[in-house]
Amino acid sequence: MNRWLYLICTVALLFLTSCIAASTSASNPIEEADDDTPVALLFSDADNPEKEQETIYYDALIELSSSHPDEMPQLVIVDSSEQDKIQYFDIDQFPTILCLDGDDVSLRIEGTNKKEEILMLLSNLLELNLKLGQV
Repeated sequence: MNRWLYLICTVALLFLTSCIAASTSASNPIEEADDDTPVALLFSDADNPEKEQETIYYDALIELSSSHPDEMPQLVIVDSSEQDKIQYFDIDQFPTILCLDGDDVSLRIEGTNKKEEILMLLSNLLELNLKLGQV
């Protein structure tokens, strides 16, 4: 009887650990992410009742792209339905902007912010990248 119980527990444990390994991915799920090209990810939730907060993020990105058209990183909008990307980048709230340099997150802006704060943080990052010759 003990052998059967041991065998059943072992098989169940192996089955459960294989499910965990299949559900988590170690590779970056953003196809656009390239080691040479900076990428800005905007995590958006169309069902968010606070749509004006997302509008502030969009306005900041539009203003920044008009003032720095050549330095802007590639923009990728990630919808809240894309759970693999949300889990990979550990997104807790919407909207969120992540600036990626390869696989490294160089800037993370989450939740409620003023347009001026978003612009300042993104501008500082762009200026830093220009000084380092990355953009």
